[in-house]
Amino acid sequence: MVASSSTAKVGSPVSGSIEYRPAIDGLRAVAVLAVFMFHLKRGLLSGGFVGVDIFFVISGYLITSIIFRDCERNRFSYIRFYQRRIARLLPAFSTVAIFTIAGASFIYSNQDLASAGATLSAAAAYVANLKFMLQGNYFVISPDAQPFLHCWSLSVEEQFYMLFPAIFVLVYWKGREYRAQVLAALCGVSLLFCIVLTHFRPGWAFYLLPSRAWELLAGSIFATFTERKPTTSRVIASLPFIGLVLILISFFVISANQAFPGFLALLPVAGTVCFMTPYDTSGSFGERLLSWGPLALVGRMSYSLYLWHWPVFSLVDYKFYSESAPFRIALKVTVSIVATVLCFFFIERPSRRFLNNPSRRPMAFALLACSLLTFIPLGLAIRNADYVNASIRNVAGGGVHFNESAKSGTIILMGDSNASMYGTMMKDVAKQLGLRLTVISVDAGDPLPHSSGRWSPL
Repeated sequence: MVASSSTAKVGSPVSGSIEYRPAIDGLRAVAVLAVFMFHLKRGLLSGGFVGVDIFFVISGYLITSIIFRDCERNRFSYIRFYQRRIARLLPAFSTVAIFTIAGASFIYSNQDLASAGATLSAAAAYVANLKFMLQGNYFVISPDAQPFLHCWSLSVEEQFYMLFPAIFVLVYWKGREYRAQVLAALCGVSLLFCIVLTHFRPGWAFYLLPSRAWELLAGSIFATFTERKPTTSRVIASLPFIGLVLILISFFVISANQAFPGFLALLPVAGTVCFMTPYDTSGSFGERLLSWGPLALVGRMSYSLYLWHWPVFSLVDYKFYSESAPFRIALKVTVSIVATVLCFFFIERPSRRFLNNPSRRPMAFALLACSLLTFIPLGLAIRNADYVNASIRNVAGGGVHFNESAKSGTIILMGDSNASMYGTMMKDVAKQLGLRLTVISVDAGDPLPHSSGRWSPL
């Protein structure tokens, strides 16, 4: 999901340092609505999830444009760059995180609340992609019990932007005449890694930054052109429309049943790259189509919509699983739209303007520190309070014991994380039946000793 700032010339909806193209916001809208439809009902758009790949390209283009323009004016600042990121991302994310974990605490079972707490910590630390990579396949993981699943893409982006500015600035100052070639080489290496890894470990290729960086770099390459050049070529003028066609094809020919990203990701990325041509195509049909006001507005709200839609879908499906599909769809769409509009106009946009002020830089970084010091411990505390698990050391000492004063008998809970997820429930059962509970289930481990007499992880 793109989380980059849309920038504009004076008089456009958003002000900043690069020229505003309404069609880019229109393309954002196409991407986020595709993701929305895929998550709402997969049958509506089998490849709608590639909207994230479109966002990656747009993000690489916009963020690199900002860094490049600042380097050209000799005013690039890492502190200023990350202040913009904080102002753009954190207020909306914090709002969604608070409401989501509050809703989960009322709706979820103990084991699912524990999982939500753990993923909140990972999302707040921007390592959610790594957690979900170890947890399971994106397309088969239990969706209604993972309200922060969509944060994997935000984590990929932020990991990229922890490294990319330093790399770009180094390339700019040490070999600026080769900047596009260097970015293209990095893009090619990442693409090759993505294709190979998809063959052997598709889940890892889906979540890892090295196999996704090429998509962001594809947009970065075009951002290094100093200005959009006019063209009289009909072929070049038709590129935005061709790009849209490729994107639409990818929505229908790609599905969750195929190995992705790999070669398949080339289709939406190529379509987005065609649309982002460095030539002035403002008079083309594709450019005019995506510059339509309402569509551009949805694009400007795309970050809030992306943040809200998945937690809303998860909580609604979890709470109202026995209700009819039309009821749940109507409720999910309504709540998502209302939450998005309120968040964009009252949280995201005003806080971005407020925190972007250079005089409020300390406040922005204080907000980041507050977020890390609040959400990471909070998520871990929720996880630990609602997830009963033993360590190898605990097992060696006889396990973790509950209700030890009971005299009627003992329940032993043994296994891996699949057993631990029922620990809280078993505590309640043991208490109601007057039984002792001994937990020797080990998360990602084997509770039984090997022939050597030692325990080891699975």
